[in-house]
Amino acid sequence: MKSIYKLFIGVILLGSCRPVGNQADLNADRDSNALFLNMAPHKKMIVDVDMCTDVDDACALRIATALDDDGVIDLMGVAFSVNGPNNLEALRGFLLYEGKPDVLIGKSAVANGPEESPYWDLMAEYSDGNVHAYEAVKMYRKILSESDTPVDIVTTGYTTNIECLLKSEADEYSALSGLELVKKKCGQLYVVGATYPEGRCNNIWFAPAARTAADYISKNWPYPILFFTNNVGGRLVCGAQLQLVDLDRNDIVTKALVAFGTETGRLAWDPFGVWCAGYACGKINRLGFKRVNICIDTETGCNTFTDADDGKHFVIYPLCDNDNYYNTMMDHLLIKKAKL
Repeated sequence: MKSIYKLFIGVILLGSCRPVGNQADLNADRDSNALFLNMAPHKKMIVDVDMCTDVDDACALRIATALDDDGVIDLMGVAFSVNGPNNLEALRGFLLYEGKPDVLIGKSAVANGPEESPYWDLMAEYSDGNVHAYEAVKMYRKILSESDTPVDIVTTGYTTNIECLLKSEADEYSALSGLELVKKKCGQLYVVGATYPEGRCNNIWFAPAARTAADYISKNWPYPILFFTNNVGGRLVCGAQLQLVDLDRNDIVTKALVAFGTETGRLAWDPFGVWCAGYACGKINRLGFKRVNICIDTETGCNTFTDADDGKHFVIYPLCDNDNYYNTMMDHLLIKKAKL
């Protein structure tokens, strides 16, 4: 009887240690060669930032929180792809300022630099000191495993966290490997980075780990990646109209822009990517798509896109030749949440 009792207890304990996440395959009927442009209201999204190397990430996160307010997305988490002495406090402060205390925070999986920012300190002043940050991969795995709808991801910095997610193993959140979890639970991956048709950009070139990560995900992500290349977003400006309205420099985004040294907005690589991803590249975004293959030189950080009818990935191109349309649409979201 004792041996049977011990066996019974062992089975119970073993069962209690199993991951409890939703293991359903949310992509069972998905075309693995097509874009997954989910326009459902409140679609779940994770934003992955390098919010320090430039200030456009601050504009991008403001757009994300505005879209969350509007019910366009459900902002589940924000991950850092860089480290710093108070970057997590800065992100906590920003999310509290934006009224999003429950959005999860992820700490960079790789020790990417630089480790300072001209606006982290001012954002950290809004923190309550109650930073509960997950390791970025743990944050991803938690959100994905618990979700009952596909989760979109938009990266505005290095893709090192995404590489680590793909390589991750079973844990307390899911019995699936990272690749298996992505296949079953991820929606569209939007990557702000690379240059069309060839060139270098910060998000791939600046850090050696970013070069190998971008190369890895381009080869191993199980679905087409949609790239927002820097020659599109880099011709747009975000924040200029906010700064014209916020003359007393009261709003946190305005303060970040000023601290970074700009008085007339900043080039809109990251906010453009989040704005388009939020609306799933719908009519409001006025975009076209081109199927491509990408090759990344991990030694130099240079990338080359090749147009191909059967290409593995996609790039965007604007259908509107009036840049001010895009600028105004993005700044509208910045201003509507501003505390002036």
